[in-house]
Parts: sequence; C-alpha cells; structure tokens
Amino acid sequence: MPSPVQRRSVSVQATGVDGRGAWPRGTTPSARSLIATAVLLVASSVASRAQDRVPFRGWVGLGLGAGPANIACNGCTSGWNLHGYTLLGSVGVMITPQLGIGLGLDQWVQSPEDSEATNTLTVLLHYYPIDRAGAFVEAGVGYSQGQARLNRSTTGARGDGLALMAAVGYDVRVFRFEREDGTYDVNLTPRVSYVYSSIGDLRYADSRTPFATGWRHQVLSVGLEVSLRMR
Repeated sequence: MPSPVQRRSVSVQATGVDGRGAWPRGTTPSARSLIATAVLLVASSVASRAQDRVPFRGWVGLGLGAGPANIACNGCTSGWNLHGYTLLGSVGVMITPQLGIGLGLDQWVQSPEDSEATNTLTVLLHYYPIDRAGAFVEAGVGYSQGQARLNRSTTGARGDGLALMAAVGYDVRVFRFEREDGTYDVNLTPRVSYVYSSIGDLRYADSRTPFATGWRHQVLSVGLEVSLRMR
C-alpha cells in the first residue's frame, strides 16, 4: 500500500499543473519543449529589438525620384501634365528619440534642357509616429525657386518664393557597422514627397517686364534615398 507521500506524488503527476503552476493540464513533454522554445525565441526577439531601439543622433541622405508637376500662372494652362526627375537630399539631427530637425532638398527638372525646373530647400521636422519604427513623416517650410526656358535657351526667367513640403517614408536597414565614434546604419529609404510653391513673378535678369505673373508650382515625387543614420 502506497505511503501518504507516494499517494500525493501520484496525484500531482496524474492531474498536472494548471494556473497554479508552470504547465497546463495534459501538457506532454514534447509540447512543453515547443512552448519553452517559443518563449525563448520571443524573449530573444524582444531583446534584439530593445537593442535596436537605441536612438540615433542624426542622419544624412541622398537619392533620386520621379514624378509629375503642376505649374500654373496667370493666363497660362495648368494641370498635372509635366513629368520629370527629382534630386532628393536631407540632413539633420535628432532632438528626441522620435523627433528630428533638418534641411531637405527637392530639385525637380522636366528635361535635361531644364525647360521647366524647380528648386526647393526647406527646414523640416522629421518624425517617427511609432518609437524607433522605420516609418516617418516630414513637414517643412522654406525657399523655392521657379525657372522656365524657351527653345533650349541658355538663359531663363526666374523667380523666388515660399515653399511648403510634406513627405512620408520608411527606413529599411541594409547593414550596420561600428566605428570608434559610434554605430552607423546604412538604409534604403523609399520616400513620397509633395511640394507647393508660390513664386509670383518670373523675370529675365535683364528685363523689367515679367515673363509670367502669379507663378506657382506643385511637385509630387516618388523616390529612393540611400541614408546613413549615426547612433
């Protein structure tokens, strides 16, 4: 006849341990191994992400894009009927783990002859809505220049004005390297940007008569930047 101690041991092994212990009722050794492995993998992933959440100090990026422009003026036809290429660039510093401030460049040209061109330099805010995730949004205000050339002329009519910029993008890390001064991430950054500029008059340098009045342009660009994040 089993002793009281033996009867208690048999009872525990038969009923298993539920919410009062480590394993659910009826859990087999193989199931326990799978659960333990899953827990270890989750813990490892969380630890890895925690290390990756170290905020970076600043960034620099350069890329190319393409997209349409809507250029309008008093007395001229407007519409999203011009297509060209965009040079993209940005540089900045992070002031919190999610918010940075920097300078952004969006330079759009219709053709190699620069029959229509816009140059925009903005002071921008760079913000990650989710802490240390790759998705970001940007908004900026700054300087814009409009330019128009006729018949492949070497000179063009130009004007300056105010620009507003908004963009969304996503940082995809390609690789990471370390130096004595810190850790660096090299990213590919798809980016979609919109720029609105109010120029006013476009004039030739040697003429007082405006080439165009009420000049304003909008540029929508889809591009890809190579960016470097300094941690």
